[in-house]
This record gives sequence, C-alpha cells and structure tokens, in this order.
Amino acid sequence: MDKAAVSQGRASEGAAGGRDALVFGRTPIETARIRSIETRIVDLPLRRLQQFARFGTHLQSIVLVEILTEDGVTGIGEAVTPCGPWWSGDSVEAIKATIDRYLAPLLVGENLLAPTRLMAKLDQKVRNNSFAKAGIEMALLDGAGKILDVPLHILFGGKMRDSLPVAWPLATGDVAQEIDEAEEMLALGRAGAFKLKMAALPIAEDLARAKRLARALEGRAKLRVDPNEGWEEATAVRAIAELREAGVEMVEQPVARWNLDAMARLTRSSGTTIMIDEGVLSVHDTVEVVKRAAASLLSLKIMKSGGLRNARAMADIANAGGIPVYMGTFLESSIGTAANMHLAASLPALPLGGETIGPMLIGEDICVAPADYHDHALWLPEGPGLGIEIDREKLARFQRK
Repeated sequence: MDKAAVSQGRASEGAAGGRDALVFGRTPIETARIRSIETRIVDLPLRRLQQFARFGTHLQSIVLVEILTEDGVTGIGEAVTPCGPWWSGDSVEAIKATIDRYLAPLLVGENLLAPTRLMAKLDQKVRNNSFAKAGIEMALLDGAGKILDVPLHILFGGKMRDSLPVAWPLATGDVAQEIDEAEEMLALGRAGAFKLKMAALPIAEDLARAKRLARALEGRAKLRVDPNEGWEEATAVRAIAELREAGVEMVEQPVARWNLDAMARLTRSSGTTIMIDEGVLSVHDTVEVVKRAAASLLSLKIMKSGGLRNARAMADIANAGGIPVYMGTFLESSIGTAANMHLAASLPALPLGGETIGPMLIGEDICVAPADYHDHALWLPEGPGLGIEIDREKLARFQRK
C-alpha cells in the first residue's frame, strides 16, 4: 500500500474514531482497551545471603503483572517487597490476591492510555496497598510506551542521563567475605560504592566491621551504611560519630520510621549525610520531611510510593525543598530495575546515584536481556515502554505452582 493510501486510511479512521485517531493513526479507545490482567508469583534465587537488620534470605519473590489490551499489546509490571513482609507488611501473596480480587476487575474494559484516571479509580476504591498499585501502574505505563512507540522516560519529560552510578549492598555479616565481595565488584566494574547493612549484630561488633570495611576501601570507593531503623537515638548519635570519623559518607534511616524529630536532630548535628527511607512513603510524607528538615537525602522507591508517578512527585517536592534524592532498591528483577532506571533518567539530580542492583544479586533473571551494568553504573535499556522482554522459558521454571 502506498503512502497516499495509508494517509487516506488514517483519515478515515480519524473520522470514525475521533481526534485521538488522527494522532495515533487508529482508535486508542478500542486498541488500548484492557482485555485482561494476569499475575504470577515468581521465586528467584539470590546469589548469596542478603541479611537485613531483622531478616536474612537466599530467595527473592516478585509478582509479575501483565496487562493485555484488545489489540494484543502486553504491558509488563512488577510488584516486589524486600524479601518478605518485614519492611512494610506487604507480601507477594497478599499483593497477588489484592490485584486479582480487587484491583484488576476495576480496570478490565478501561483504556490503558489513561493511567492517571485509572490509578485515581483504584485509590478511590482500595485504600493503601501501594506495592500492588505500583505493579499495576508500571504495567500500564509500559503498555502506553509500547502503544506510543516511545521509551518510558519520555512520559516523564525525557532523559537527563543514560546511566546511574550504583552502590553494592554488603549484607552477609562476615566482614572478610564482604571485603572480598567488594573487591570483586570493583574489579568487575559493576559498582563504585558500597552500602553496609547493619543492626543485625551487636553494636560494637557492627561498628568494628564497618571500620574495617572503610579501611579496606579507603581511597578507592565510598562506604555507606543502613541500620534499617535498628538503633535508638542515643545509639545512633554515638555510632554516627564513629562512622563519620572512619570515613563513612552516608547513614540511612538509623532510627524508627515514625521518629522524624530524631531524624531532624541527627541531620542537624551529625555532620554527615542522613538519608530517610522507611520514614517517607508518600507525597504527604515528603512534604513533612521537607518542613522538618528531617533528612539531608531522600530514598526514592517506586513500590513504597505506589508507583512511578508518585515517586516522581516525591522527587520534585524534595528537590524543591533542598533535599536531593537517591534511587533506592527493593531488590527488583530486571523489570522493576528498568522502571527505576527510566525514572532516574528523567530526574535532574542524583548526587549519590542509587542502589538499583537487584539483577546482579538475583541468581537467574526472567528477562531475555537482563539489566546492563558496567563502568560502575546501571545503563538505560532501549526500546519502547520499559525496553524489556520476558523469557517465557525461565518464567515457567521459576513461577510458583
């Protein structure tokens, strides 16, 4: 068919389908209508123990979300918790049930190209459940990018960067093993900074471990620490002073998430960068953190904020209030990591980079081309939407039966 015929055909569609059809060359109301939403729990092995303050695991589970349109486009999303419900109360089992029973039925028959309205509809009918909603929104935006034939970052204003410097988590509790692991990651060019998980060990042992790591990395890589709310304020004051003296450049969420007053005091007096994570879960939380000056850095996570658009709003509020942001991680697969990277690509400033390293810690991914790491950074995937494709054979192997 020649170009004139194609143009005539599109004009005819426009006359039948309205103004949108003139933009897309077809009728989005029909082609982008949601036919079905499918969820699967996928259990992925980790390469080694990941030890948090309250929990350790060799397994990461995700909820794969696939939204299929009447025109055959599949939007892919991921809902994931940090290895279980200890962080937020969300579990993959509850996330899947919430999507299947309550959220998906509200979206079937709707136009995928209206994510703002669709997410507002979900918020009106189902309170909270940020992780489940984040997985759905990710799939909506991936589908929208595919229909429009643009990468997801275009939907957030386009890219400011192609890569994100990443920090690698050290989280086994065995300092000798952690030093070896850091050396390996430096040699491979996979990460240029490190973040030590703390508070699972007695404080004196933990501080000695951190100081030994700082000495081993001195002059070659920065060390950051994360007690995951594991310290009382008095312990945090003493520990942060010793860590700063040892060369640690950032301390993440040292005290309980509810204690914004303590976070503000530590931010004012510690002389080091204090990052808030568990204490900032929403746009409204971000406003409060800015008002109280309760951190000097804010960790963005798509899951905890209920989706990419909310995370972007949090970043804008924090930056406007003089608090820069950092791309955090819940150990996503290459699906959620791609979403994180598209968001990071659109942000004006990320002074300490991020920690979006899930695919390097997961033993086997379920994407055809896993996330790309080199030169101590994560690189932006190419292609429409998220720019990822599911490996169906691997999905069949790791899908929970």
